Amino acid sequence: LGVGWGGAGGRGDGRVSAAAGGEDCLWYVDRNGSWHPGFDCDFFTFCCGSCHQRYCCRDPLRLLTERQQRHCLAFSPKTIAGIASAVVLFLAIVTTIVCCFMCSCCYLY
Repeated sequence: LGVGWGGAGGRGDGRVSAAAGGEDCLWYVDRNGSWHPGFDCDFFTFCCGSCHQRYCCRDPLRLLTERQQRHCLAFSPKTIAGIASAVVLFLAIVTTIVCCFMCSCCYLY
């Protein structure tokens, strides 16, 4: 899929990785939280854009590689914070229930 090109742009390491065309755009979630299905780009076009907006283009300097697209799918800080708060809430509920069964002042004792 990837053919290395010399030059600036594209990836963060200063190289552009371009396919011969038909680069796929993977599914993504936009800034509003709406899910968009993946789509194929035509021959000699590439998947371009950002983590939150994708489109097909012919400019290899705007290429969004599949590796970069997969990196966008990694947990965002908001997702990690949501998971952490859910775990803390779950532990608080379990601790409260266990304490109520062990404490003589509770009705569940």
